[in-house]
Amino acid sequence: MATKKVQTTSLPDLSVFNLEVSPSLLAQAIYVYQENSHVGMSKVKTRGEVEFTKKKVYKQKGTGNARHGAKSAPIYVGGGVVFGPRGLKLANKSLNKKMKIKALLGALSLYKKEDRLSLLDTSFIKDNSSKSALKALGTDKLGLVHFREDPKTLKAIGNLDNITLLSANRLNVYKVVQSPKLVITPSAYAHLVERLKTVLTPKAK
Repeated sequence: MATKKVQTTSLPDLSVFNLEVSPSLLAQAIYVYQENSHVGMSKVKTRGEVEFTKKKVYKQKGTGNARHGAKSAPIYVGGGVVFGPRGLKLANKSLNKKMKIKALLGALSLYKKEDRLSLLDTSFIKDNSSKSALKALGTDKLGLVHFREDPKTLKAIGNLDNITLLSANRLNVYKVVQSPKLVITPSAYAHLVERLKTVLTPKAK
C-alpha cells in the first residue's frame, strides 16, 4: 500500500521547537523513565536457598579433580546466583523539572529538524469516522499528541492500527522516542508551548 502523507496545517508555526540539547541529557532522561517503568521486584535464589543436598559432589582428596562443594554452588547449573536481584524495590530515579522540560523540548526539536514532526489539520477528520481519520493521518506508524479533543474524534483515530495516542499533558522524552513520527493537534501544540514556556522564553538581561 502506498504511504499517504499527514494532512497538515501551516499554523501555528513549529519554529518554536528549535532548542538543541546535549545527547547526554536526552540519554539520561530516557534512562530515568525506563528505570522507573520497571516494577523492580525480580529475585533469584542464592546457594543457601536452592533445594539441593548439602553433600559434597565427591570427596575432597584422591580424585585428581579440583575441590568442589555441594551442587548448590554457583558454578553448577541450577545452583545459586551470585550478586543477582534480591527482590528489593529501589528508590525511583528522578530529574528536576527544568531538566525534564528541556529534554522534552530538545527531543521535539530534534524530530522537527529531522522532518518527523508535523501539525494535524483536524478539519480533515469529518463525522468522527475512522475512514476520514485514515485519510488525514496516512498509513505510517506515528504518535498523535492530543489535548482535550472531542472523545469521539479520538476514538475514531484510536481505531487505526498505525496510530498511538499520546496525551500532551503527560508527554515525556521516553514516549516521544518510541514513535517514529509525531503529529500534534493545534490544541496540543498550544498546551505544549504553555508547558515549555520556561525554556522557550528567553531570559531577560
